[in-house]
Amino acid sequence: MRTLVVLLAAASLTTAEPALADFEGADSAKAWTADAGDVSRVEGPVHAGSGALRWKTPKEGTKLQFGGLKGDLTKNRAVRFFAWLEGTVERDLTLRIHTKGGDFWRRFSLRPQVWSEVVVPFYQFRQDASPLWSRAEGFAIVARKPLAIVLDDLSLVEGGEHPQIEPAAALIERVFPGREPAISLSDNFRVFTDAPLDAAAVSARLEEGLGRFRKIFGVEEPLAWPVTLIVRTTPEEYRRTAVETARDVYGGDLSAPTAGGFTFYEYSFTSYDEKQGATRPVFLHEACHQLVSRLLHFQGPNGALWIEEGLCYFMQNEFTPIENAKDEALKMFENPKRPRLASFDAKQRIDSGAENLTAFLVTQYMLKGPHAAQWKDYVEALRENDTNLLKAAQEAFGVKPEAFEQEYEEYTRKWAAEK
Repeated sequence: MRTLVVLLAAASLTTAEPALADFEGADSAKAWTADAGDVSRVEGPVHAGSGALRWKTPKEGTKLQFGGLKGDLTKNRAVRFFAWLEGTVERDLTLRIHTKGGDFWRRFSLRPQVWSEVVVPFYQFRQDASPLWSRAEGFAIVARKPLAIVLDDLSLVEGGEHPQIEPAAALIERVFPGREPAISLSDNFRVFTDAPLDAAAVSARLEEGLGRFRKIFGVEEPLAWPVTLIVRTTPEEYRRTAVETARDVYGGDLSAPTAGGFTFYEYSFTSYDEKQGATRPVFLHEACHQLVSRLLHFQGPNGALWIEEGLCYFMQNEFTPIENAKDEALKMFENPKRPRLASFDAKQRIDSGAENLTAFLVTQYMLKGPHAAQWKDYVEALRENDTNLLKAAQEAFGVKPEAFEQEYEEYTRKWAAEK
């Protein structure tokens, strides 16, 4: 008896993938290490063949690691292995794939005393920092509580176009059951909508935005897979779709978004506006979150980095000037409780309108002001040193924090006064 833990249609799996670890050799356990507990090759129970790997850990939060999963995984679409949980109680674990730039991870549960086939499609992995499927560095299982498990037949499932994103047919069935949404598939974008919206016009505008993004930031790196934008008819439907996607694809909980659009991982969500149609600015803004993550390699929790938000507002403003931004900037500078740049650390969440405006204005200053030529130096200082806005500015521009904030305000006041 066995159970399929993370569902990938069984008919779409093959048995031809070479095993990364089948534990048939006497020394096969040596490639595996743990930060606590015992790791050994055993001859029973086994899923297939004559050997398997047993790990028993007395501590929660401990990790079993395998360094043999390395290199470029972009031609694969899932990780697959078999696990036997000892004891009598179901346990939750976390699967991690370590890569250059961060980890992909996914939680899963095992039932006791049964061989479980664990299959995790790549598009169902969540992310820490800015991981790269092309630069895998290892595989790990994290025990959330003390346990003993037996592993066998670890392999990668091959094939499939753009395995890092949900297949279009599966997305349509999940988000639009029983309906036929409008779809536009361009070179770099996938637009799905059940609204009376020209999806092709949206894609064309996003492609134009990507071209300008590349020119502004000097990015030539291709997008390895398309950006996904889901446009629902009403704000209520968009919010529900975001919550359901977090639950059904990633196994996570998400509070209903309150903004006009929302992006996490490989999905951007928003809703239709009859007056704005295909030119609604939020379409480009939300798609830009994915571009910033994948081409500039900034990735915060739920896209919450201030620099990510600032860059997306900047790109939005390049296409459609943000309404009343200049008046709001002047008004904000008169408020003694306005957001201060010193509070914007590398992972600062952006929660208020004033914080969004500040993120946009300071990003605009750095891209168009006197330090524009050092923009790439600033990006590296912020990304590599995990530091705050002003410290990174001092490192990249040679300007002390107080002087930088003063320069920024003077520049922005002058910009805002221009009508």
